[in-house]
Amino acid sequence: MIPGSLARLVLGLGLSWAAAQEGGERPPLLPKGDRGTATPRPSPAVEWTEGVRVPVRVPVQGPGRELMTTLSFPEESIETAITGWAEAEITAVVKRGLLFLRLARKSEGQLSVIGGSGSHYLLYLRGVETTDPDSYDSYLKILKKEPAARSDPLPRRQSPRPGAAVELLQAMRLGLHPEAVKILRARRELAFESPSLEVRLLYVYDAPSYRGLVFEVKNLTSDRQAVDASRFRGRGTSLVLTAMRENVIPPGAMTRLFALVWKD
Repeated sequence: MIPGSLARLVLGLGLSWAAAQEGGERPPLLPKGDRGTATPRPSPAVEWTEGVRVPVRVPVQGPGRELMTTLSFPEESIETAITGWAEAEITAVVKRGLLFLRLARKSEGQLSVIGGSGSHYLLYLRGVETTDPDSYDSYLKILKKEPAARSDPLPRRQSPRPGAAVELLQAMRLGLHPEAVKILRARRELAFESPSLEVRLLYVYDAPSYRGLVFEVKNLTSDRQAVDASRFRGRGTSLVLTAMRENVIPPGAMTRLFALVWKD
């Protein structure tokens, strides 16, 4: 087993998911507690995350109800808005980076908006029959996060970094025990969790210059998940290499993620 001090250090890696998955994968599911019918957001601003639905309460037209929802996007212009509704059931007017919405009847469903930058905004609209301005989103501003750093900067060293990183990663994938490397079994500590993926630590390869980490990656959804190992980042560490046994995980199945970090 991993000693307590080393376990705390390993878990301090804090895996994070750098961006939405690619390769034809469907957008990630809603976060826990936000599945099914969208929960109203009273706040006039919401932070956008790739693939995560933004719930919007839209007024339903009717006698004496000349109301609309205004959505402000972090874009100079909107290229297109795609929906499954019939044309007569939704009013959608685009003006530069603004989108004005109204529904013809009480209903709910998705609306995909493609911005001029190519970003995809996935909205979940829910019709509201009311004249109360507090019961629907009259104005909602969508904010975009600053892009995360592609990698953690390497600390300056007096001597150059040693080689043999690829060889150690290959040994980890083949289950070999290289010389001068101590292999420690973990307690399946949770290293990363999202609505679609769960990552738990299995083994640590304690080498003179590197620390190798072997994780179990589980697909929590009923869909095939295309996972790119390079999109996992180690917060506060000097991550060297990452690799996966399989890049496409069947529904409910598991694979392994291999990572190497520099040792301080």
